[in-house]
Amino acid sequence: MTDSITRRDFINGVAIVAGGLGLGRDALALDRQADTAGYPPARTGLRGSHAGSYDVAHSLRDGVRVDYSGVVADEHVDTVIVGAGLSGLAAAHFLCRQDTHARILLLDTNDDFGGHAKRNEFEVDGRLLIGYGGTQSIDGPRHKYSKVARGLLEDLGIHIDRFRKAYDSTPFERLGLTRAVFFKKERFGVDRLVRQHWGAWDDFDEAVPAGQENRLKAYIDELPVGSSARAKLLEMYTSGRDVLAGLSTAECERLLGSMSCEAFLRRYWDADDEVISVLQTRTHGLWAVGIDAVPALYTLALPGFRGLRVRDPEEVTEPYIYHFPDGNASIARLLVRRLVPGAIGGHSMDDIVTARVDYAALDRPGAPVAIRLSSTAVAVRNTGAGVDLTYVQAGRARRVTAGHAILACYQAMVPYLTEGEISAPQAEAMHANVRAPLIYVTLAARNWQAWKNLGVAHITNPGGRYEAYLDYPVSLGSYRFARQPSEPICVHLEHTPCQPGSGLDMRDQYRAGRAWLYGATFADLEADIRDEMTRMLGPGGFDFDRDIAAITVNRWPHGYAYTPTPLYDPPGEQAARRALACRPIGRISIAGSDAGWEAYSHVAIDEAYRAVQEVARRDAPA
Repeated sequence: MTDSITRRDFINGVAIVAGGLGLGRDALALDRQADTAGYPPARTGLRGSHAGSYDVAHSLRDGVRVDYSGVVADEHVDTVIVGAGLSGLAAAHFLCRQDTHARILLLDTNDDFGGHAKRNEFEVDGRLLIGYGGTQSIDGPRHKYSKVARGLLEDLGIHIDRFRKAYDSTPFERLGLTRAVFFKKERFGVDRLVRQHWGAWDDFDEAVPAGQENRLKAYIDELPVGSSARAKLLEMYTSGRDVLAGLSTAECERLLGSMSCEAFLRRYWDADDEVISVLQTRTHGLWAVGIDAVPALYTLALPGFRGLRVRDPEEVTEPYIYHFPDGNASIARLLVRRLVPGAIGGHSMDDIVTARVDYAALDRPGAPVAIRLSSTAVAVRNTGAGVDLTYVQAGRARRVTAGHAILACYQAMVPYLTEGEISAPQAEAMHANVRAPLIYVTLAARNWQAWKNLGVAHITNPGGRYEAYLDYPVSLGSYRFARQPSEPICVHLEHTPCQPGSGLDMRDQYRAGRAWLYGATFADLEADIRDEMTRMLGPGGFDFDRDIAAITVNRWPHGYAYTPTPLYDPPGEQAARRALACRPIGRISIAGSDAGWEAYSHVAIDEAYRAVQEVARRDAPA
């Protein structure tokens, strides 16, 4: 990334007082603009962590202290949950199963529930388009999901075998659409789209099937790099040479865990800068950084690792087909349907896809479960018999008392919320969980004819910002995927802002990327999207103004939860840090995927269950 980084983590001049909150003019203007849409999933522009959603939290982080002692508690519940993402909603679900009469309040700083399980809706030429703006899919439900997490899916009526029929790759396959790589002029000297001549459009495996080596060579011959780099890449793709011959499997694993993928390729394959530039971003989707900051142990699917006698810890064991049209937002919606009867109609995993949420029903006086949006917690304190929590909503500070609190929010905020309650070592352990910044863009396209003309469905972009791909071909309930290139479709773009070649470790690259992302305006982001999409697809007849009906930029400065690696996190040290970070603070329990140090929905569910079990033990008779 060549852009200069500007630190603008919050709107200058934010001031919180017990009776109100002053916001910058730009934030208020954006909020008014968003309100015109009326329905959070249908709001376009800058979404995700949207304007106004983080100002209170950032001012707290940056040392603005307010005396809330004069605010009188006006509500009491059994449990208050901070965060209405998948973990917070799952915690409420488990609490309700444990006690059918429980009174629960969920608070969320955003204007929609679901956290990173974000839903994007559009209407294009009279047709409903549904996309995801965050958590994509149910990843590995048979192998990765615990009994608890699978049980929650079953409780909600999610039958994973249903996706085998709902997910249909034939619309792309029958048109011969494959993956491709876009080489950007600024990095490679020329704008060039090179199709991957082997595999399917959704084939993420780098391995070339036997008998298709000629297609690999044709692909490499088109790469805009020098002849020596092309020869080296061909060798790395096809060679079965074990460059670590003589080492035991355990020795290989230790070595691969101790060095980055880039360092390994340079040392053992003599890969030069051009070779590295072609492969640099292959790890962005999973790790949100490039091969310069990911251990070689986690990149075994890339060229150069074929001959090693080491098991791939990232090996795919299940098809990546368990996908609602809005990603895991449908899981969040199914949880809300169960928690707040009447808020969402219907009764099945099929009809949840197009069901409309009654947002006014989420927070009704006297309801057993209330979901209060646009509400930012600022202080949580133990009171002996319970907890006292202060939050800010619509510029007004309010207090609620409860028997317990579950913090299913970003772990980095917990030390600020529990100041005076949390120990310094626990706060330090929590701050080590540095989330990865992400941008998930959903474009509402009037057609995908240019993609068909070029023969591609998925485009990576090692020299630019955005990876782009056509929506997953899922039809569920009354929702139907676009089968013809003339039909409207969601197009997804992803960008993980980081600092390749900087020498920074994973955490510091995340911090630098986050600073850049907070400083980027919607106009900045839209200009980049327009430029790269036009250059990628223009040769196929694409016209941005004609073909794109709407843009939603889901900005996640705090995206993936940090996942430890042996390159930066010694295993023994990390295990102790994880155990300390999720330790209860009196009657305050910690949930969220941060608590499990992995960016997956099943981890968020498991951590919710653990937190609820802590609540149950505290309530159990002595």
